[in-house]
Amino acid sequence: MAFAIPAVDNMVYGALFAIALLACAAPLLVLRRDGPARTWKNVALAALLILPVMGTLGYTVSDNDLRVDGGRIVLRAAHFYEQDRPIADFDLARARAGDYAAIGEARLGLRRNGVGLPGYAAGRFSGPGKSTVFALLTDRSRVVWLPARTGPDLLFSVEEPERFLASLRAQGA
Repeated sequence: MAFAIPAVDNMVYGALFAIALLACAAPLLVLRRDGPARTWKNVALAALLILPVMGTLGYTVSDNDLRVDGGRIVLRAAHFYEQDRPIADFDLARARAGDYAAIGEARLGLRRNGVGLPGYAAGRFSGPGKSTVFALLTDRSRVVWLPARTGPDLLFSVEEPERFLASLRAQGA
């Protein structure tokens, strides 16, 4: 059964655009030293290298998937990150749904391997204590936290968090 992940906010694409613009404009810092011809060549080269990467990243942040099939949770984030784990790995009695700010146990710490942009977080993060959290956050007002018995906890946005958690508890029972 598939569950909808909330759409990525336009703020994410704005941040990617700003990063690309700054990276492409960086050669302008040496305009006085290198002269205009060489500098504009370097700006064009930077654009040739940076724009495809940022375009691909912009596409991937909107390609997220959440499925519960055959007693397993499959969470895919931005083509690069995936968790495919049995429901039995999680303590469903402690699981919580709601607003990210209201779930105190589910705090994201430092990013270990992932993408962190305003309005978007995907990948592995450090959690409270020495725990690890696999996160996919696109909308912090609709979040599910699944504490793991083993391995990383899951923290992700889903369109209907309460319905998802009820469905998971029904399958896990």
